[in-house]
Amino acid sequence: MTLYTPLGGLPYPQPTDTANLPLHLQSLAEGIDGRTVLRYATAAERDATITTPATGMVAWLTSPGTLSYYTGSAWVAMGAWNTYTPVWTAETTNPAIGNGSLTGRYAIVGKTCHFTLLAQFGSTTTYGSGAYYFAYPVKAGAMGGYPQHRGVATSATGRGLITCQPTATSNATIYSLWGPGSTSSSALSQLGSGGLFGTAWANGNIVRIDGTYEVA
Repeated sequence: MTLYTPLGGLPYPQPTDTANLPLHLQSLAEGIDGRTVLRYATAAERDATITTPATGMVAWLTSPGTLSYYTGSAWVAMGAWNTYTPVWTAETTNPAIGNGSLTGRYAIVGKTCHFTLLAQFGSTTTYGSGAYYFAYPVKAGAMGGYPQHRGVATSATGRGLITCQPTATSNATIYSLWGPGSTSSSALSQLGSGGLFGTAWANGNIVRIDGTYEVA
């Protein structure tokens, strides 16, 4: 009866097994295959070859020259900056970017995610209603004391520093925006469709955010 190594789960035959060296070597090779650093020319070749990737698989891509690993739902380039499209929602009615732009980039190193986001509002952007939320590029892990992400936003009244807070102490997928809600108070308010400094958002305004957090 075939047994398996305690750490890697690799198969090895027993004296009572049928003497079939090619079969036993094939079983061992197949067991090792998915645990090594796989090598492919491009992400397309990797995806065409590994149709059912396992969580934790690691692959080297000659172009663009990065290691990638499978999170269980997607391949992520380790240490390299990846693009993502942030999801923008609101408490009551969701906004829509229209002919504006909403872009983001992120890099994962170990269990740490660094991200940056830029929202540029256009003439057909609609602003929904209620407090605003943006999605993280990947799910957060333990957030401890709710780390703060920093940013800047503009309105017709001027430019203001803002801060962002994850919505949960663990497994957060979104974060909320806080900043100056009026020109007469230094208190931070939860920002949303009401705009910055009490002035509604408009064409040409921006929201720029960056931060770091622990991934799940």
